[in-house]
Amino acid sequence: DYYLFTLFIVRLSKGDPSAFLPIVSFTLTSFSSPLAEHLVTAGFELSGKTDLRFTDTVYKVLRDIFHYKPVLTKQQFLQWGFSQRKLSLVCDIINLVLKKHNQLKKPKVRRSATRKEGRGEVPPNEAVSLL
Repeated sequence: DYYLFTLFIVRLSKGDPSAFLPIVSFTLTSFSSPLAEHLVTAGFELSGKTDLRFTDTVYKVLRDIFHYKPVLTKQQFLQWGFSQRKLSLVCDIINLVLKKHNQLKKPKVRRSATRKEGRGEVPPNEAVSLL
């Protein structure tokens, strides 16, 4: 809907923290399953928190996982204003997450099909022993 999109852009341009928080949340918790699992394994829980607690945890993740120090304080991020710096921070977070996602994702192993596999037989190197 054009009206909602325009409203969202206005909120971003005024530095409304409630416009930025869902973007950061999606980027860190939903975009990359490998990263989300990595954060949970490292002891970072981002779900079900107040804006303040969520932001505290995000800043810890930025420091401990990404070795990144934001130019904005947590307090500045949670107040109106600083829209350009918030946009820059969100872009940095997205880029850090993309980089980490690519480091964490497992390479896919391709197996070439053999004639035996085509007939439904299990190749010897993949046979399962029940002993």
